Amino acid sequence: EASHLNWEKSCKSAGIDYKIVELKNADFLDRIININPDFCLAQPPGATTTQKNMYDERIYSIKKYLNIPVFPSWHEIILHENKKALFYFLKSNQIAHPTTFLSYNKAESLEFIYKTKYPIVAKTSIGAASSGVKIIQNKKEGLTYLNKAFGGGIKRRFGPNRKTGSPKSWLLKAFRSPDYFMKKVKEYSERNKDSESGYVLFQEYIEHNFEWRCVKIGESFFAYKKLKIGQQASGAKQFDYDAPPIELLDFTRNLCEKHDFNFMAVDMFYTGQKIYVNELQTIFGHKSPYICKVNGKPGRYTCKNDKWLFEEGNFNTNESYDLRIETAINLFNKDRTTSSLKK
Repeated sequence: EASHLNWEKSCKSAGIDYKIVELKNADFLDRIININPDFCLAQPPGATTTQKNMYDERIYSIKKYLNIPVFPSWHEIILHENKKALFYFLKSNQIAHPTTFLSYNKAESLEFIYKTKYPIVAKTSIGAASSGVKIIQNKKEGLTYLNKAFGGGIKRRFGPNRKTGSPKSWLLKAFRSPDYFMKKVKEYSERNKDSESGYVLFQEYIEHNFEWRCVKIGESFFAYKKLKIGQQASGAKQFDYDAPPIELLDFTRNLCEKHDFNFMAVDMFYTGQKIYVNELQTIFGHKSPYICKVNGKPGRYTCKNDKWLFEEGNFNTNESYDLRIETAINLFNKDRTTSSLKK
């Protein structure tokens, strides 16, 4: 698997000694105990439910039972690509979000289908880049979806994202790299087999032209717009860079500080009066070398004495993993200093 490559590159750049441990293997605990690392760097998967459950359980055991710091933290990872856990988090903490109906009861779900207003958004618990997301326009479509969910299960998209490419571009990639093509076919097949059944997750559809993403990595903040293709911004991979409303930066900062999030992307719908949280992702990639740009200049925001300052610079090298490793080191050193003072 190549999921560790960005972390590995950043460790080399920072001059950090590291070992790679494959969490899928039976001896993962033995290896970590023998290595006895200062901390672990995590790369949570989002392809299948089996991988996600495995990863969450094993990261929990590393932090809880071995007491080894993990970055991102387990309480950030548990929300990653888990829309059910995200709903429980948002609802319990009274954080505004699209009105959500999540039920394992078919009769109750059927009643919802007959009474709700359309369109609604149906989501599987796992699924990045809009995979597993369906806009349901009417009761007939809702009933069809419901019967699948409580029958054979909901399968996610097979093949590449239709919003961000064309058959011609996909064939060209396959021709240039047969190995890459075979790898992607395997990924699509595994994802398509991973059907989710026995529950439904429906959300109100909030009218929007774009979705804001605000990112916190340590003390650095970034923001950009995710533009909509069709009825969805998620997975469209069309972005716009401009100075964000200060209230979105304030919201992100307050949310992350309250819940001890140090590595978090917060996707939001903003009506001008109210902010609705749509997604929380602790790990995400980006195709541009920056994720924040003001007046044509890439940079980041920092908050000093409750005032936001924009600093020009390249802070998102290696898909922001260089900044993540810097943050992980700072957090580890801070925790170690705090522990020493308590003794």
